Amino acid sequence: MAGALYAFLLYSKKTPWSKNTNRALAGLRFVLVTLLCFLLMGPLLNQVTFFEEKPVVVIAVDNSASMPATYEEGEFESLKTQLAEVSEEIIDAGYEVKVKSLQDYVASVNFVNYDQNATNLESLLKGISSDYEQQNLAGVVLASDGIHNYGISPQFTQLNFPVVTIGLGDTIPTKDLSIKSLNYNKIVYEGNRFPLVVEVFNNGFVNESVKVQVLKKGTVIEEKSFSPKGDEQINSLEFILNAETKGIETYQVQILPLEGENSTLNNTQQAFLEIVDSKQKILIAARAPHPDIKALRNVIDQNEGTEMQVFIEGINTDIPEGPFDLIVLHQLPAIESLPVWLDNALKTTNSFYITGTSSLSAINEKNPVLSYNNAGQSDNAGPHFNPNFELFKIDEVLAQRLMEYPPISVPYGQFMFKTQADILLYQRIGSVPTQRPLLSIYNGDELKSAVFSGSDFWKWSLQEYALNNDQKMFNNLMGKLIQYLATKDDKRNFRVNTERNQYYDSEAIEFNTEVYNELYEKVYDRNIDLTITDEQGAKQKLNYVNNAGSNYRVTGLDPGVYSFEASATVNGKREVAQGTFSVQKLDLENINLTANHQLLKNIANNSGGEFIPQERINEASNYFKNLSAKSITRSDEKLQSIINNPWLLLLFLVLVSTEWFIRKYNGSY
Repeated sequence: MAGALYAFLLYSKKTPWSKNTNRALAGLRFVLVTLLCFLLMGPLLNQVTFFEEKPVVVIAVDNSASMPATYEEGEFESLKTQLAEVSEEIIDAGYEVKVKSLQDYVASVNFVNYDQNATNLESLLKGISSDYEQQNLAGVVLASDGIHNYGISPQFTQLNFPVVTIGLGDTIPTKDLSIKSLNYNKIVYEGNRFPLVVEVFNNGFVNESVKVQVLKKGTVIEEKSFSPKGDEQINSLEFILNAETKGIETYQVQILPLEGENSTLNNTQQAFLEIVDSKQKILIAARAPHPDIKALRNVIDQNEGTEMQVFIEGINTDIPEGPFDLIVLHQLPAIESLPVWLDNALKTTNSFYITGTSSLSAINEKNPVLSYNNAGQSDNAGPHFNPNFELFKIDEVLAQRLMEYPPISVPYGQFMFKTQADILLYQRIGSVPTQRPLLSIYNGDELKSAVFSGSDFWKWSLQEYALNNDQKMFNNLMGKLIQYLATKDDKRNFRVNTERNQYYDSEAIEFNTEVYNELYEKVYDRNIDLTITDEQGAKQKLNYVNNAGSNYRVTGLDPGVYSFEASATVNGKREVAQGTFSVQKLDLENINLTANHQLLKNIANNSGGEFIPQERINEASNYFKNLSAKSITRSDEKLQSIINNPWLLLLFLVLVSTEWFIRKYNGSY
């Protein structure tokens, strides 16, 4: 209608040209305006494209460092050329070929770099399965020596495509000495002695003298010799070393090379230890000997990082040596006052009061959590876990065992909280939970304190062991409570810590940054200056902005021990945080250079593929030539706006230009 009206108004008046010419011009203007109005409605075109998807064969290349290690350089280059020829033959058979290394896809086998320090064949195959899910994947050619040293074993992995494995490398064990592993505690306390166990694998050096050294900062600190008694055996040597300096220390263990060794790359490994200054010190002060003390002691002794002392006045004459991280008072203070040294220590130390049921007036006055007006009355109650407790996590499955715990003596009477407290356990009368507190915790600004209303919880540990043959719930409950109370809260407004103290060189070091305002609320988008210093004193200066979504990550650091210093302006002051971490080389490839073709055979058999030994590598393409996989016709349907079609612009130009030319030719504009 718009096009017809437009043409009528323009060409209904008298013109200097013929009627037929006038009708043609009106028709051109009608078509032009009609199309423009039509496009203003935003019409869509449903476009269907058909295409053929060729069957795909992925050539998976194990590009770990162990692959070229057993070949001469020219021999390995020839092997790579043969693998490239296999790729071309598969393409000529009508397949599309993709090449994938352990970490990523590459253009061809000639672009693969054999430099990976660990081999995870399971991840390689599962990654291909995920990448080509619901696609026309005909199969995989896996070229590997079968040395799998990282992750889950691939031989029983369920795959929905056949794998043709090519067995490379040397299956004959070479004459070699290697360090299989170093066994040691990752955390050691300053001033203690600790064992470092070295496992040495021998093949070909029976009854020869093998010397193993431990070095610290390039200096030999320990040395031992032994004579292997058999081939393909692991020999263990134990070194007892001193933890001298707080921080992360590096110890290098090396086997001195012997003549005839195939490789000396696996003769050296490093151990990274964190040496901490001291253990947590816990004091249990009791009015008299009690089974509760033994039950607590069993829990505390399971934590290697704690040192515990027991003081019972009248039995112990020596004053325990502090300062302490936690003081546990069992039915103290009684009617008589506490010793002066203990009373003073409580002013600056976290506390845990186990009240009992006798006179509680002194305990009510001393503890900062709650008070009981029990007039000497007591009751029997069992524990009931508070599911809303959030100060630390208790296994809720194990918490079901609390219903099996027997009742114990608790004070009966009115109680009153002195401050805002978190209740971990309520009292349970029979099977009915009450709102009366059994175990209450107060997290103050300076100190923490907890009150257990009653005593005799030693019965719980015995009952749990009798019913379940373990004491997991009791140890979980009391262990986390003691750990929480003995740990001093970090109240700094600026904190920067690494997620771990030890990393591999293939991993990113993550810096967790916390910034708090004066109300102790987390704040973000602060500018952080970070300086990382290596053992030689070389500094790397970085800068980042903290955010709520992720930690700051640093990659590319060489193996070694590093210290860091982070600084930021917080609440108008320049705050500084410091720490240390270590980077360890992930070099699993040099530990074992003996090819494992049996693993490759198992992968091929379980997937319905075929195992091809190295000498028949040129036959690897035959499997796919005989497979006769077909292309799949697929369609791609999509809606798109007609206005995006470039031919419409050309049509408009033709319509406008033709109309303009005719009018001009006939003497009018």
